[in-house]
Amino acid sequence: MKNIQTTIPSYVSSWTDKYFHQSAFDVPWSFPKQRVIKFLSRFKKDEKIKLFRGINKFNENGLEISSWTYDREIAKNYIQDGGRIIEREFSANEVVLDTTILNKEQRALMGYDYKFDDKEVLVINNKLKYYGK
Repeated sequence: MKNIQTTIPSYVSSWTDKYFHQSAFDVPWSFPKQRVIKFLSRFKKDEKIKLFRGINKFNENGLEISSWTYDREIAKNYIQDGGRIIEREFSANEVVLDTTILNKEQRALMGYDYKFDDKEVLVINNKLKYYGK
């Protein structure tokens, strides 16, 4: 795990806040700038991780960044109308942010203020093939 800094720069929190609040409602958001990705890279594990994603007709198309979870049961909450759960291992260089590493203050500063913690991990989709039907 990387050295974790408590202070979150405004250029980071403005992007993460928009992502967490807009992506949940399928509202368009912009891809983060390289300096945002570089800062967020402090908040991820160094080893490969196995994650789950519930997909449905609204989110099955490949996105540049997508939200995954460590918990299969949480992924079930995101499947509807014939959706399914996909599972995949990701290397550290594919992960943008692992919210399970954030403390309570960091979560609040980044806009990750949900009442229920989805154990969310943001992943850069270098290979979108796994979204295929």
